[in-house]
Amino acid sequence: MNDQNFEPLLTLYRASEFKGGREASLKVKDQAILDALVTCVNDPREFSVTLLTGDPDNIPLQSTVELSYGDPRGGRGVLADNLADLLTSPAARVREPGKYFLIDGKFAKADTAVPKNVLRYRKVLELIATLKKAAAYLDVESGTLVFVHGGKFELPARYTDKTIELVNEDALKKLVEFVGDDTHSEQKVAILETAVRNMLEHVEISVRFERLLAQLADLATKASDGYRLFVASFSYDKVRDTLEATKVEYATKIHKAFSDIQTQILSIPVATVIVATQMKQATKVGYEFWLNSAVLVGCWVFAVLVTFVLWNQFHTLGALSGEIKRQKETLTREYKDIAKNFADVFKFLDRRLKLQYWALSAVGVVLATGFVLAHVVYFQMTDPASNWISGTPTPSA
Repeated sequence: MNDQNFEPLLTLYRASEFKGGREASLKVKDQAILDALVTCVNDPREFSVTLLTGDPDNIPLQSTVELSYGDPRGGRGVLADNLADLLTSPAARVREPGKYFLIDGKFAKADTAVPKNVLRYRKVLELIATLKKAAAYLDVESGTLVFVHGGKFELPARYTDKTIELVNEDALKKLVEFVGDDTHSEQKVAILETAVRNMLEHVEISVRFERLLAQLADLATKASDGYRLFVASFSYDKVRDTLEATKVEYATKIHKAFSDIQTQILSIPVATVIVATQMKQATKVGYEFWLNSAVLVGCWVFAVLVTFVLWNQFHTLGALSGEIKRQKETLTREYKDIAKNFADVFKFLDRRLKLQYWALSAVGVVLATGFVLAHVVYFQMTDPASNWISGTPTPSA
């Protein structure tokens, strides 16, 4: 049997008549109850069920037995007298247990009919999940939210089944929506953290959370007011100016990808085509042959070096393209409501990038053309090389 199975216990809990505390009467109405009873009684370490009356080896159907329930092994689930008993666990105050049963009201977590106090409990957990977004971390074992900006600040989730009635659901809804909205999300959680700290930093640590529950509407107002102040200080023109500066910066960088190699570009005709005119007619291996060969070797060296330079500039453009994309994503994430107003900046940069890609590609084509023409002239002017290619004997010097 799966060691995490809570179902046999749930079957017994639901069928039992509790007398106050953990002792109960159980009528074995059907085979399912009998099977669950035998399973649990035979493994007291796992299920912590004790048979007070009757023979564990002979329990007839339709009989009534007396039982005592203890706490099952932690991995199986939690048995609590009521919500107050459940909330004695610090971990349960910040995270609803995966499997549990409340004797008072006979409620299990998966039940569709949820008591009002459990609904309020879940609202408090929703509040804690919201505060967790603003906290540095949540220590589940101790049930404590820890904030670190401006110094370590702890907020233990200490509350009872009585104090959860203080929750203002409208204020909680506002806080959840406030933090859940993606617009300026980083600023919002920072504003919420500041509001929590300012409200509670002078309050005794043991009652901070209960004070927070009592003043939840005030917290929602402070968070909203803080955000309005942030928006008021946020300048549309400032963002526009920043993006215009970014536009000029990246346009300059893109332009430099071409201007940095202008000298090499202007040298391409000289090093490939024009230099070929310096070749002499060579009918044999002699001075003219070696002159022509030296010119061709120089053409090779130049072509290889310029190829490396072009390759490097293509990589530079690729890096700039990545940076521009990152800037665009940051703008969209932080100012999604107005990001579309600045789309023209990124369209301009995209056009500049494409133009430079085409320009560098054209330089590569010119280089390749000049390189090929230099070889054509060389083999036309240098008979020994032409003969070697064709396999014709060449007269010696």
